[in-house]
Amino acid sequence: MSSTETILAIIVMILIGYFSKKIGLLKPEDSTTLNKIVVNIAIPSLIFLAMYGADLSNINSLFPITIICLITGTLSGTVVYLFARYRGYSKKTRWTIVGTSTLFNSGFLGYPVVLGVYGSTGLVRAVFFDMGSTILFLCLGILFIVLFGGKYSSIIKRTVLFPPLWGIILGIVVNLLHLNIGPLPLDVLKYLSGAAIPIIMISLGLSLEVGGLKNYLDAATFVSTVRLIISPAIAFVIVTILGFSYINSTVTVVEAGMPSAMLSLVLAASYDLDVKAAAACIFMSTVLSMITLPILIYLL
Repeated sequence: MSSTETILAIIVMILIGYFSKKIGLLKPEDSTTLNKIVVNIAIPSLIFLAMYGADLSNINSLFPITIICLITGTLSGTVVYLFARYRGYSKKTRWTIVGTSTLFNSGFLGYPVVLGVYGSTGLVRAVFFDMGSTILFLCLGILFIVLFGGKYSSIIKRTVLFPPLWGIILGIVVNLLHLNIGPLPLDVLKYLSGAAIPIIMISLGLSLEVGGLKNYLDAATFVSTVRLIISPAIAFVIVTILGFSYINSTVTVVEAGMPSAMLSLVLAASYDLDVKAAAACIFMSTVLSMITLPILIYLL
């Protein structure tokens, strides 16, 4: 499937979720249940299969992708923090949009895009990039506990028990030990992983909210610019300097060009930050990514 067809299919599935909400076929709160299915069952199955069947003989060359995610996310968050300070945003709004600019939607949106365009080989690279997003989520959670109060145990527990993380770990272990899990488990995992992409896209459509965008237009516009343009530019410079192979560099840059992560909304809600600002940034960057991602993939 070409990159254009992949993006168009994704847009259609997102619109199905969005208009299902508009006509009352599904409710916005249904996205919570769908997200639980995706995060706890479908995505771990997809990741496990990708790792189980991957060629990991060069696994050492994949870990730098995780490092680049950490560097790119940190630099993007720093740029937005300086912008927020300059604009005089409140402390809660400032750190909310820092979260939306630091965390990539490298899993929910990144996996379907990369899998559709670059296949299972690209998906393995996307998983290693997303590992960096998980680390950034943990670091931001700890930072927000320091700034706004909370329990370290809650954020650490959320990260350690994160099912996709265990999909990565188990998939790599089983692969490297050359264990054969048998045809029945493989068939079950294939069925479960097949549900991941459509459920993700429909859930994303249900989660999109236009309402509060006008009140946070400046912040959402700047965050979207950083997330969709500046961030992949930073990643491109780094992979070029390091001399990455084509597939490693391409997937890394595409993942760096993903919109704001839904997890940034989780952080905003968990620490009583500016949830409406987070929703505005996620909405705008997600919608605009349907334009920027095909261009980015074409240029690469």
